[in-house]
Amino acid sequence: MRSKILTVCLSSALIFAAAPCIPVMQEAHCEHTVGEVDDLIGGIVDFKLGQVGAGSIEEWLAGDIAAGAGTSTDWYALTLSQCGYTDLSAYESSLESYLSSNNVTSATSREKYALGLCAAGSRSSYISDILDSSIGQQGVMSWVYGLHILNNGYTCPSYTAESVTDSILSMQLGDGGWALWGEYGDIDVTAMTVQALAPRYDDSSQVSEAVDRAVDFLSERQKEDGGYESFGNPNAESTAQVLTAVSALGIDCRYDDRFIKNGNDLIDGIAQYRLPDGSFSHIRDGGFNETATVQAYYSFVAFRRMTEGKTPLLVLDNRASAQSPQEGNEGSGGNTVGSQGHSSTANEGGSSTKAAAPVTGNTTTSAATAKSTGTTSTGTGTQTSTGRLTSSGTSLSSAAASQTVTVITSAEKPEKLPSRRSYKPFAILIVVGAAAVIALIIFIMGKRSYKNFIFLGIAAGAAIAVILLTDIRSPEEYYSGEKKHKDNVIGTVTMEIRCDTIAGKSDSEHIPEDGVILAPTAFDIESGDTVFDILTEAAQTYGIQVENKGSAGSSHGMVYISGINYIYEFDFGDLSGWVYHVNGITPSRNCGEYVLSDGDRIEWLYTCEVGHDLNEVYEE
Repeated sequence: MRSKILTVCLSSALIFAAAPCIPVMQEAHCEHTVGEVDDLIGGIVDFKLGQVGAGSIEEWLAGDIAAGAGTSTDWYALTLSQCGYTDLSAYESSLESYLSSNNVTSATSREKYALGLCAAGSRSSYISDILDSSIGQQGVMSWVYGLHILNNGYTCPSYTAESVTDSILSMQLGDGGWALWGEYGDIDVTAMTVQALAPRYDDSSQVSEAVDRAVDFLSERQKEDGGYESFGNPNAESTAQVLTAVSALGIDCRYDDRFIKNGNDLIDGIAQYRLPDGSFSHIRDGGFNETATVQAYYSFVAFRRMTEGKTPLLVLDNRASAQSPQEGNEGSGGNTVGSQGHSSTANEGGSSTKAAAPVTGNTTTSAATAKSTGTTSTGTGTQTSTGRLTSSGTSLSSAAASQTVTVITSAEKPEKLPSRRSYKPFAILIVVGAAAVIALIIFIMGKRSYKNFIFLGIAAGAAIAVILLTDIRSPEEYYSGEKKHKDNVIGTVTMEIRCDTIAGKSDSEHIPEDGVILAPTAFDIESGDTVFDILTEAAQTYGIQVENKGSAGSSHGMVYISGINYIYEFDFGDLSGWVYHVNGITPSRNCGEYVLSDGDRIEWLYTCEVGHDLNEVYEE
């Protein structure tokens, strides 16, 4: 008997002792091997070779990648260069031809093309020539890409790597991140900024402290599946940018607890978007996405370079500097130009080198602000088969924009739906009738306590209240073709929706030939109306599809417009999506926060370069 009691006690003690360990065992991190990452890389390459019909990587480089230079294949070319493929002569020639025949107005685009030439081993003067006219000209990303070029040993009269680094540090936000606008850091922008700062980590305590804060920002925002989300949308690209960033710092995400959540690391966060054919989707359960695939590709390559003790992804092995290497800069295996602030091996700290004395120069930044007033008059418009509205008749004058645009104040609407009697009286009658039947049943069954009838009355009243407070409408009724009636009008604004940057680049039926989805159209506003309110009104009135995440009433008014007219973010590259301007200015506020005033002019524009291809002027 005693032995049985002792056995029971020991067994119980063992169970209680083991219980705390069970969650840890369930969340144990399954470490990825280098071979597994190589398989992910190989799967992407095999997919692309099959997609373009190439029999080898060399054939891919000489064919599809060369043909897409300047438009769609530049990141593949750069990544293959960092994998050891040095013959990018066909791509180099094609990119130079593209640049000679196209006026590239976007500063960040010029900088990325310069990096492409650098990766191809080009000695073109274009790489250095564009720096003065590009660095700092279009927001934080033009500083970031400019620093990448300087990190590769190129110079220009007006900027040095040190001065550009100082400018980037001055833009760091209170939460430790960076963003294109607003007061809160963005995952993608922060990770891309860290990638540029990584080679300069040991230059000064200011740099290392700023990067450490950014790493904490990225760590805190990692999700339980190891991935990241942007504007509430989990996606592969954000996680790929973080993997590229931490790899540039010599951080191995497989072993660093800051980037392991619930047993999942960054590689898990990206791998969950992998498709059976080896490509990657933008969202879970989505289809093939080019941007997600190429970013997954170069992030895995960046990781592998880190494990091999090589330089970060964008400190380019194949570069051929247009000038002599800077004194005191020695690269790992002759590959590094500029100072290296990250570990020289995957798990061991390495010695760092310092940059040469900075080239003196002056940095000038300018920002313009404008305030517009305008007048509108009546006109007419017609709607095309693609949903684009064209107009005739009247004009809006804007002093701020120094231009005249035609305004629609009344348009030919979709055929008005026949009026339908409200469903609410009928629904209320059903509720009342049902309550009466239930009351009769209760009475017949002898359950005649007054409490039963009080409860039934309350339930019926609640159901009626729900009916009165809700408005159920079919899609046809939602897209009514009728402008919203407003009782307390305080003024008029105009809004237009355009996608000029992608007109002619796709055969999609949703992209008008002239890029105009909604011509400038007048809308009445009431006190407190926001840019988001007017976009919603336009969608309802003119049958324009709009997809958004968040809401104007959520934290920080975080409304993010992911698609308009079935044209979505990332459809035309990793930096593509919708942005809005008011009176020619890019606001630092979300569209759900921007309260409109009489005479404001709203533009919704599709960008392929996070707004930098639109010659934006940012709100101070």
